[in-house]
Amino acid sequence: MFKRILCPIDGSDHAHKALDLAIDLAKRYEAKLFILHVPHRSEDIEALQRFAGTEGLSKHVNTEMDRLRAMDFQASVASESAFREAGISPRLLIEVGQYIINEAKKHVEENDLHNAEFRLEGGNPPDRILQCLADEEIDCVIMGTRGLSAWKGLYLGSVSHKVANRAPCTCIAVK
Repeated sequence: MFKRILCPIDGSDHAHKALDLAIDLAKRYEAKLFILHVPHRSEDIEALQRFAGTEGLSKHVNTEMDRLRAMDFQASVASESAFREAGISPRLLIEVGQYIINEAKKHVEENDLHNAEFRLEGGNPPDRILQCLADEEIDCVIMGTRGLSAWKGLYLGSVSHKVANRAPCTCIAVK
């Protein structure tokens, strides 16, 4: 049924559940599994810190935040609000993204799946996911949903919602 499956991941619990389902379907249908992480530039520093704390990356995140404060805010007060307004360092996003990809690789190996490809790409997450669907001729995308509030989801739109509405293939959203 499925020959090429894409599973975009972001490190969330929903993404882990989506990866479990993607691995199961890839094994069942002998499909190639593509795992993609696209760092989301708009995530706030608190969310990144919570994720880093949960995953044992706090030292890396805090070291990078200290470096950024020293470089970017020497002339001003290095407050958390100023840091948030300036955005998160691409270096930090790449470091956390590589951790997310490495954890997915371990999980795939533990589940004895050998036909998988891993990607860490920059850009707008929905656009990169949709581009991967087209480039790799994906016939099923399986992704987690964060469960945004109704207002925020309607106003901003979630990544999974945007992908599901524009994808030319089967889309499975996992909660």
